[in-house]
This record gives sequence, C-alpha cells and structure tokens, in this order.
Amino acid sequence: MNLLAGCAAIAFLELDATLVAQTFVSRPLVVGAAVGTMSGKPLAGVLFGASYELLGLCNLPVGGCLNWSGAVAAGTAALLAGAHISFPLCFAGGLAAGVLHARAEAFERERRGRTVDAVAARAEAGGSALGLSLCSSLAVHAAMTFAVALAVTGAVMLADRGAWSYLPEFIRTGFALAASSAPWIGLSGVAAWGLRRA
Repeated sequence: MNLLAGCAAIAFLELDATLVAQTFVSRPLVVGAAVGTMSGKPLAGVLFGASYELLGLCNLPVGGCLNWSGAVAAGTAALLAGAHISFPLCFAGGLAAGVLHARAEAFERERRGRTVDAVAARAEAGGSALGLSLCSSLAVHAAMTFAVALAVTGAVMLADRGAWSYLPEFIRTGFALAASSAPWIGLSGVAAWGLRRA
C-alpha cells in the first residue's frame, strides 16, 4: 500500500471522531482493521485496533478530554505493519502518533475557539460563510492528521532501518513485552473501571 494513501485513509476515517457524522468508523478497532486490510495485514490491523481500543476505552474523547487518539494510533500501527516493521516498533509508533495527534488537536481546538465569535457573526450575516468555515476546519483537521501519521510513520521506518538494531537487547525486549502486554493491560483497566462503577 502507498504510504501517502494510507495516511490519507487515516485522516479521512479520523474525521468522524469529532467533526463528521460520528458513525463510529473512527473507533480504533475499525480504523486498525480498515488500514490493516488496505496495507495487506488485516490481522495485525485488528490486533492493534483492539489493543488501542481496550487501552482507551475508559478515557473516551468527550468534550475537552483528549488524552490521545486511539484511531490515529491504530491506523499508524497498522500502516507500519504493512511496511514490514517489527511488531514492537509498530506498537510504539502507534502510541507516539496517538499522543502527538492529541497534542496537535488540542492546539487546533484552541485556535478554532478563538475564531468562534467571528464565524458566528458571519453566519448571522447570511451567505455561505458558515459552510466555508466548516469546510476549512475539516480540511485543516484532516491535513493535521495526515501530517502526524506521515511524520511518525516516516520516523519509525527510519528507526527500523537504523537505530533499532543497535539498541541494547533489554530495550528491544522491553518494547516487545509492552506491545504484547497491551491488550491485557487494557482489559485490566476496563475491568478495574467496571468494578469502581459497581
């Protein structure tokens, strides 16, 4: 799969999270499976999607709560798996993309918040100002998601071809342990959250 096409797919699917439709196609499980299938690694995509889904299930991105983007994490990890990157690096790259995307989105939301009054005034005046503002906001958000996925994917691919093999064995083993433990850590977090609610 073309790297640019994969990043574009992640950007398109992630728009559903807060800005478009909210049909759940932006859930990590769906994004991971879709990008994994497109990149020729459907099982890896489902595995990454399920892992990130479990890890983020107790912290849903509602309102101002935006710790990380599970959708971008799952899509990026699945895209890396399609590029034949080692499993631990795929997982770490996905986490990095999810956290970086959340930081960029927080900045973007703050920028949008400063322009709300101006957009409202233009909408009251009539015309196509509101539609243009909405399209512009969607385009900026998609471009931001695309840039984050592309930057992290590129950085991880460079690391895989360079520094990764030179890292001490205990660091590479630690990455592998964290990646293989992620579904169980996520499941235990969901169980603990359920017990607290009971």
